[in-house]
Amino acid sequence: MKNLLFWIVLIVGIIAVIGACKKSDDSTTTAACSSSLSTTASGALTDMKTTMGVDNVTGTYSITWGGTTPAGGCITHGGVTEMIGYDGIPSDSLNFKHQVIVTSSTSFTDIYRYYSDNNSCTTESGYHATSYTNFTVGDNITMASAPGSNPLYGTKVSYKATCFMAKGVTDTATAFLNSMSTVIGAVTGTELNQEDNGNTFLNIMAVNDNHTANAYDWLFMGEGSTSAYPDNYTSSSAILYQ
Repeated sequence: MKNLLFWIVLIVGIIAVIGACKKSDDSTTTAACSSSLSTTASGALTDMKTTMGVDNVTGTYSITWGGTTPAGGCITHGGVTEMIGYDGIPSDSLNFKHQVIVTSSTSFTDIYRYYSDNNSCTTESGYHATSYTNFTVGDNITMASAPGSNPLYGTKVSYKATCFMAKGVTDTATAFLNSMSTVIGAVTGTELNQEDNGNTFLNIMAVNDNHTANAYDWLFMGEGSTSAYPDNYTSSSAILYQ
């Protein structure tokens, strides 16, 4: 039930972000988004509160699934069926990844990749992603308690939804993208770039760097809001690993 609640809230968040994206036929705007929306890990987000002595968030982090850490971030089996049922990924998906990629000292990309092979996340059938820029760090906070495996600390952060990118490699994936409320004219095999809504989100983040060959580094993200910083994590907050 907890796993089901996590994905229901997560899908609602995806729809809210995608549903707020702007359409634009302006070639200059498209080019600007194309250049700012990156899926290449670079730089580091710094000054996050941590208990391990390192405050950098750098590289690519993958979402956990039901408390587990799927190999390479590749989610298979039941998770795929649930996501398809929530209209979170195309119906021809056999596995998928949800990742956060740090792209500079002030930006990151949140991306969903879907795959049409069997449990290996090799044959990509499409993706959709949002680029967040203007990342800033505020005060540290602590909590008396926190749900699940979330830490008792966090750092207030803010970031702006800047660009939206999507591509369908299969016709089914393209149809899925075109079913999104603000996507019109996605063409199989062609990447779509458009402005996002420009909203600034307020959130909390924390890191836990294990620094051993046999343990993961963790990134904890609360539920972003456009009106106020959250004062704690929730059972549906994102827990990512590297």
